[in-house]
Amino acid sequence: MTKLQCIFLFSSLLVVQTIFAQSKTTQDLHKSYPDARVIFFYKNTLRMINQTDSKEFDDLIKDIDKLKILIIDKSVNYSASNFKKLSSNYKQDGFEEIMTSRVEGRSFDVYLKEKNNKTLGTVVLVNDVDKLYVLDVVGSVPMQKIPEFFKQINNSTELQNVIKEIAGSKNEEKDKSKKEDN
Repeated sequence: MTKLQCIFLFSSLLVVQTIFAQSKTTQDLHKSYPDARVIFFYKNTLRMINQTDSKEFDDLIKDIDKLKILIIDKSVNYSASNFKKLSSNYKQDGFEEIMTSRVEGRSFDVYLKEKNNKTLGTVVLVNDVDKLYVLDVVGSVPMQKIPEFFKQINNSTELQNVIKEIAGSKNEEKDKSKKEDN
């Protein structure tokens, strides 16, 4: 392989990695809240969640390549100013605020990152009294169906079991760590 081909291949890999990476703001948020629950889904995993073969759910996820869900307990070192800063950081990360709405006591803030009229990423911040949910999507979700998308994910029995399993394993690790410290 020639030097030029190697450079081209390396450059292509960097571009592909950049396009399919979660946003820097979400990565930084996760570092700031290491105890937050984090779940990753790829398109195939999302399809497996659809145990009822719902056409509506398939339509919701058809343009999603990857989804990262970050769940932050707001009782731990979180304030309204944190949310404002988070919103500002997404804008600095190249996202444009598209929609803000309230549904069932939760606020939904939706941000898009586009290039050449193609949506590269979607971030949905779902803010309620106790928790902040960050849905960082590589790809897109139809704007008018964002609340339905969140409701489907939030009400999925399979997803809830995964979250409980993750939360349980984190609690077991903390308990084990505490016992070792004593």
